[in-house]
Amino acid sequence: MAKIQAIQPGYCAAVHLVPETAPDNCYIGMVEIVDEYGILINLVHWDDKLDMLGGYTESLFIPWTNINSMLISTERQPTRRFMTDRARKWQAQIESLHGKEKNPQKKK
Repeated sequence: MAKIQAIQPGYCAAVHLVPETAPDNCYIGMVEIVDEYGILINLVHWDDKLDMLGGYTESLFIPWTNINSMLISTERQPTRRFMTDRARKWQAQIESLHGKEKNPQKKK
């Protein structure tokens, strides 16, 4: 289990889940609550048309036992850069590890 003090509400996180825990292998969001049971994150909506952060959507609770790894941005790091660049790249790397593409190309 991660040390609760290492992850604080307000931090941005990309959470890599244990396989077959949820529909996706990686979720990006803002940490809302951290306790001894797990972490609650407010998920990020990505606007593909504008290619930028479009806002937050629903929240997702993830028990510690279902977390494989996390990429975290603290309050000392630029949130926008993390959410729009680093977290998305990391999410794509995680998805490729599991043989999934986040935005597969449509065949004509």
